[in-house]
Amino acid sequence: VPLAAGAAWAHRHAGTDRVAVTYFGDGAVNIGSVLETMNLTAAWKTPLCFFIENNRYAVSTTVEESTAEPRLSARGQAFNIPAWQVDGMDPLAVHLAMSEAVAHMRAGNGPTIIEVDVYRFFHQNGPFPGSAFGYRSKEEEAQWRRRDPLDKIASEVIGRQLITQAEVDALRQRCKEVMKDVSGRLTEATDGGKRRVRADLWPRPDFRDVGLRSDGSELAGLRYQDAADPAGARVERKFVDAVADVLDRRMETDPGVVVLGEDVHRLKGGTNGATRGLKDKYPDRVLGTPISENAFAGLGGGLAMDGRYKPVVEFMYPDFMWVAADQIFNQIGKARHMFGGDIDVPFVLRTKVAMGTGYGSQHSMDPAGVFATAPGWRIVAPSTPYEYIGLMNTALASKDPVLVIEHVDLYASSGEVPDGDLDYAIPFGKARVRRAGSKVTVLTYLSMVSRALKAAEEAGVDAEVIDLRTLDRANLDWDTIGASIQKTNNVLIVEQGARGTSYGAMLADEIQRRYFDWLDQPVKRVTGGEASPSISKVLERAAFADTEEVIAGLNDVLADLGERA
Repeated sequence: VPLAAGAAWAHRHAGTDRVAVTYFGDGAVNIGSVLETMNLTAAWKTPLCFFIENNRYAVSTTVEESTAEPRLSARGQAFNIPAWQVDGMDPLAVHLAMSEAVAHMRAGNGPTIIEVDVYRFFHQNGPFPGSAFGYRSKEEEAQWRRRDPLDKIASEVIGRQLITQAEVDALRQRCKEVMKDVSGRLTEATDGGKRRVRADLWPRPDFRDVGLRSDGSELAGLRYQDAADPAGARVERKFVDAVADVLDRRMETDPGVVVLGEDVHRLKGGTNGATRGLKDKYPDRVLGTPISENAFAGLGGGLAMDGRYKPVVEFMYPDFMWVAADQIFNQIGKARHMFGGDIDVPFVLRTKVAMGTGYGSQHSMDPAGVFATAPGWRIVAPSTPYEYIGLMNTALASKDPVLVIEHVDLYASSGEVPDGDLDYAIPFGKARVRRAGSKVTVLTYLSMVSRALKAAEEAGVDAEVIDLRTLDRANLDWDTIGASIQKTNNVLIVEQGARGTSYGAMLADEIQRRYFDWLDQPVKRVTGGEASPSISKVLERAAFADTEEVIAGLNDVLADLGERA
């Protein structure tokens, strides 16, 4: 349902008279994302029709068991959405109701709801009726069978002398013959006399991962440039200003870029200023949303799949991914693979890690470890203003969903960026060696890069510090990582967040599979504690890793080698 809202928004913003229709049943009407989307589309007057097929059973649970208001179309009253409730077994009634709903939406009046009373003749799946499972009676099924819409429309047109009974019978026979012919060409007989799908029509097992992500060909025209490249004059720029600058530049050059999220249109650029000035310059493409991550994330997913727009969705805190998990992981992340690679999903999700700010357990986590285990997502974690600009440009050129992780500790930091150049890119899958060394390879990202560099200096350890920059499985830079491991023979993975959702767990497993023979000891990790950071300053600090924990991790590596810093 939220994805359909994205299609509807795209139709309206593109200036067409098209509308979108989302079909779902009586069970799904009680899902939170449906209600969130009703509110969002009503507030934005989005031309989306919520078409509720009320067949009275969600698998085997009745409408009366699952809601105190069985008139499902009444949901619209809470959101000021007009609704029609009609006999879904009557094609003419459905046609008339839909015609009125479409006229309402095309007039710019916003969404509509149509509830059709229908019946599911069989069980949720398979060839047996519900009575075979005991939750419906045969009498009920027979009563609804007498209202079969095919019989109803046939009697209607016969009564109006538009067709004869013989012609109806002939038409039905033709339909049966067509279906028999189709199934005959798709199936083959078995030794037991049954039919099965032809062997040559089954997919090959090696097709398993096709379409999981794009082949990257859309990135071929980017101008790649890294921080070490001697290219022109540089100026100092705050990290958070670089965020706003590159978003501004991409919105200026690409009318398809749309920014949406909570408060992105207020507070001088959201809660941290990352969208500063954008609402004034692009008022119809910077959308301040209700607090409804499922709805607006899904709407962004629908925009991406529409093909005309590139949504940049902001989650104020990464913990909110759990609120929107269905859309983020079940829909957006899986969409390309579900369609065999035939659909692009140019979707960027921005969010910030806020450990150390005292905002508590629901506003502090590092999402990298969770997203790295979810198929379909690319992940970038810039540690400098220069890298943010380059990686965001690549993310916005990609046709895959990309998570861009930021950190509040970095927003106020400054670094050199090219003077007047916001169009360069940094490739996915290219790590950066930030400090050369021969004793231990330190793998880290985001704000822990600077902490790892500081720890190595303070501890006096000959550590090689690598800023991973891209974190998803498909884009780990094994050339750089492997060369370092074969030189140092020891690995310390450094991250700030909780151990349970740690990114390093996946990374350590992969390293030990690839480089076991090169390691002098098991891969070691620096992480936070088991608990997420709480609102207490003392307990929050105890829950996440900082420079002193990295120093302790380096000393632990040396201790297992029989050495001291």
